[in-house]
Amino acid sequence: MADNNNQIIAADVAGYDVVTNAIMDLINTFPLLQEDEAITFAVLSATGGKALFPLDGAGIEREVKDILGGTEQWCAYPFLVIYRSGSLTEARRKRVKEWLDDLGRWFEGQSVNGSVITYPLLTDKRRFTEIVRTSPAHMYSISDAGVEDWAISITARYTNTFKKEELRYG
Repeated sequence: MADNNNQIIAADVAGYDVVTNAIMDLINTFPLLQEDEAITFAVLSATGGKALFPLDGAGIEREVKDILGGTEQWCAYPFLVIYRSGSLTEARRKRVKEWLDDLGRWFEGQSVNGSVITYPLLTDKRRFTEIVRTSPAHMYSISDAGVEDWAISITARYTNTFKKEELRYG
Protein backbone atom coordinates (compact mmCIF):
# COMPACT_ATOMS: atom_id res chain seq x y z
CA MET A 1 0.00 0.00 0.00
CA ALA A 2 1.22 3.48 -0.76
CA ASP A 3 2.44 5.94 1.85
CA ASN A 4 -0.45 8.21 2.82
CA ASN A 5 1.86 10.87 4.28
CA ASN A 6 3.15 12.18 0.96
CA GLN A 7 3.17 15.93 0.75
CA ILE A 8 1.75 17.74 -2.27
CA ILE A 9 4.38 20.08 -3.70
CA ALA A 10 2.36 21.48 -6.61
CA ALA A 11 -0.78 20.87 -8.63
CA ASP A 12 -0.95 18.93 -11.88
CA VAL A 13 -3.49 21.36 -13.31
CA ALA A 14 -3.43 19.88 -16.80
CA GLY A 15 -3.81 16.37 -15.40
CA TYR A 16 -6.90 17.10 -13.31
CA ASP A 17 -9.43 16.80 -16.16
CA VAL A 18 -7.63 13.85 -17.73
CA VAL A 19 -7.63 11.87 -14.48
CA THR A 20 -11.17 12.93 -13.53
CA ASN A 21 -12.55 11.74 -16.87
CA ALA A 22 -10.64 8.44 -16.69
CA ILE A 23 -11.78 7.72 -13.13
CA MET A 24 -15.41 8.57 -13.98
CA ASP A 25 -15.28 6.24 -17.00
CA LEU A 26 -13.70 3.50 -14.88
CA ILE A 27 -16.01 3.79 -11.90
CA ASN A 28 -19.08 3.49 -14.07
CA THR A 29 -17.89 0.06 -15.26
CA PHE A 30 -17.85 -1.28 -11.69
CA PRO A 31 -19.47 -4.73 -11.94
CA LEU A 32 -21.80 -4.24 -8.94
CA LEU A 33 -23.57 -1.26 -10.53
CA GLN A 34 -27.06 -2.09 -11.73
CA GLU A 35 -27.83 -1.53 -15.43
CA ASP A 36 -29.74 1.69 -14.80
CA GLU A 37 -27.27 3.06 -12.22
CA ALA A 38 -24.46 5.55 -12.63
CA ILE A 39 -22.03 7.15 -10.24
CA THR A 40 -22.24 10.90 -10.72
CA PHE A 41 -19.56 13.55 -10.38
CA ALA A 42 -19.85 15.69 -7.23
CA VAL A 43 -23.66 15.76 -7.04
CA LEU A 44 -26.20 13.75 -5.06
CA SER A 45 -29.93 14.09 -4.63
CA ALA A 46 -31.18 14.83 -1.11
CA THR A 47 -32.43 11.28 -0.64
CA GLY A 48 -30.00 8.95 -2.40
CA GLY A 49 -27.45 8.10 -5.01
CA LYS A 50 -23.77 7.45 -5.51
CA ALA A 51 -21.19 10.09 -6.41
CA LEU A 52 -17.48 10.69 -6.66
CA PHE A 53 -16.07 13.81 -4.98
CA PRO A 54 -12.45 14.81 -5.68
CA LEU A 55 -10.70 16.02 -2.54
CA ASP A 56 -7.57 18.00 -3.41
CA GLY A 57 -7.47 17.74 -7.18
CA ALA A 58 -4.41 16.27 -8.87
CA GLY A 59 -1.31 16.95 -6.83
CA ILE A 60 2.36 16.38 -7.54
CA GLU A 61 3.96 14.47 -4.66
CA ARG A 62 7.45 14.17 -6.11
CA GLU A 63 9.29 15.53 -9.13
CA VAL A 64 12.66 14.59 -10.60
CA LYS A 65 14.34 16.56 -13.39
CA ASP A 66 17.30 15.36 -15.40
CA ILE A 67 20.02 17.46 -17.00
CA LEU A 68 18.54 16.99 -20.48
CA GLY A 69 15.24 18.68 -19.58
CA GLY A 70 13.26 15.55 -18.85
CA THR A 71 10.88 15.59 -15.90
CA GLU A 72 9.10 12.75 -14.12
CA GLN A 73 6.34 13.55 -11.66
CA TRP A 74 4.60 11.20 -9.24
CA CYS A 75 1.07 12.47 -8.72
CA ALA A 76 -1.93 11.70 -6.54
CA TYR A 77 -5.64 12.24 -7.09
CA PRO A 78 -7.54 11.59 -3.84
CA PHE A 79 -11.31 11.24 -3.91
CA LEU A 80 -14.30 10.04 -1.92
CA VAL A 81 -17.13 7.89 -3.18
CA ILE A 82 -20.32 8.63 -1.28
CA TYR A 83 -23.26 6.23 -1.19
CA ARG A 84 -26.39 8.05 0.06
CA SER A 85 -29.52 6.27 1.19
CA GLY A 86 -32.39 6.74 3.62
CA SER A 87 -34.23 4.42 6.00
CA LEU A 88 -31.38 1.96 6.28
CA THR A 89 -31.79 -1.13 8.41
CA GLU A 90 -28.78 -2.76 10.02
CA ALA A 91 -28.70 -5.39 7.25
CA ARG A 92 -28.89 -2.72 4.54
CA ARG A 93 -26.07 -0.70 6.20
CA LYS A 94 -23.88 -3.81 6.04
CA ARG A 95 -24.67 -4.24 2.33
CA VAL A 96 -23.86 -0.58 1.61
CA LYS A 97 -20.53 -0.90 3.47
CA GLU A 98 -19.72 -4.15 1.65
CA TRP A 99 -20.59 -2.54 -1.71
CA LEU A 100 -18.17 0.33 -1.05
CA ASP A 101 -15.45 -2.02 0.24
CA ASP A 102 -15.90 -4.13 -2.92
CA LEU A 103 -15.46 -0.95 -4.98
CA GLY A 104 -12.18 -0.30 -3.16
CA ARG A 105 -11.00 -3.87 -3.71
CA TRP A 106 -11.89 -3.66 -7.39
CA PHE A 107 -9.96 -0.39 -7.82
CA GLU A 108 -6.96 -2.13 -6.20
CA GLY A 109 -7.07 -4.88 -8.82
CA GLN A 110 -8.89 -7.59 -6.88
CA SER A 111 -11.62 -9.59 -8.59
CA VAL A 112 -15.22 -8.56 -7.88
CA ASN A 113 -17.94 -10.72 -9.46
CA GLY A 114 -15.23 -12.19 -11.71
CA SER A 115 -14.24 -8.74 -13.01
CA VAL A 116 -10.75 -7.29 -12.60
CA ILE A 117 -10.08 -3.65 -13.40
CA THR A 118 -7.81 -2.66 -16.27
CA TYR A 119 -6.32 0.79 -15.86
CA PRO A 120 -6.53 2.83 -19.05
CA LEU A 121 -3.67 4.83 -20.50
CA LEU A 122 -4.33 8.41 -19.42
CA THR A 123 -2.25 10.14 -22.10
CA ASP A 124 1.00 9.30 -23.81
CA LYS A 125 2.73 10.98 -20.83
CA ARG A 126 0.44 10.09 -17.91
CA ARG A 127 -0.05 6.54 -16.63
CA PHE A 128 -1.82 5.13 -13.58
CA THR A 129 0.53 3.34 -11.20
CA GLU A 130 -2.05 2.30 -8.62
CA ILE A 131 -5.45 3.09 -7.19
CA VAL A 132 -5.71 2.32 -3.48
CA ARG A 133 -8.15 2.65 -0.62
CA THR A 134 -6.98 5.08 2.03
CA SER A 135 -9.84 4.18 4.37
CA PRO A 136 -12.36 1.38 4.67
CA ALA A 137 -15.99 2.18 3.96
CA HIS A 138 -17.54 4.04 6.89
CA MET A 139 -20.50 6.13 8.01
CA TYR A 140 -19.69 9.64 6.82
CA SER A 141 -22.74 11.63 7.92
CA ILE A 142 -26.43 11.41 8.71
CA SER A 143 -29.01 14.12 8.09
CA ASP A 144 -31.78 15.20 10.45
CA ALA A 145 -34.17 13.33 8.14
CA GLY A 146 -32.21 10.08 8.63
CA VAL A 147 -30.55 10.01 5.22
CA GLU A 148 -27.13 8.40 5.61
CA ASP A 149 -23.96 9.05 3.66
CA TRP A 150 -21.47 6.19 3.61
CA ALA A 151 -18.03 6.87 2.16
CA ILE A 152 -14.80 5.31 1.08
CA SER A 153 -11.60 7.27 0.52
CA ILE A 154 -9.48 6.29 -2.48
CA THR A 155 -6.33 7.71 -4.06
CA ALA A 156 -5.34 7.25 -7.69
CA ARG A 157 -1.61 7.55 -8.23
CA TYR A 158 -0.04 8.16 -11.60
CA THR A 159 3.16 9.32 -13.24
CA ASN A 160 3.60 12.18 -15.66
CA THR A 161 6.75 12.16 -17.79
CA PHE A 162 7.65 14.96 -20.15
CA LYS A 163 10.47 16.98 -21.62
CA LYS A 164 10.50 20.71 -20.99
CA GLU A 165 10.07 22.70 -24.17
CA GLU A 166 12.52 25.50 -24.80
CA LEU A 167 11.16 28.97 -24.30
CA ARG A 168 11.03 31.03 -27.46
CA TYR A 169 11.10 34.80 -27.54
CA GLY A 170 10.03 37.32 -30.15
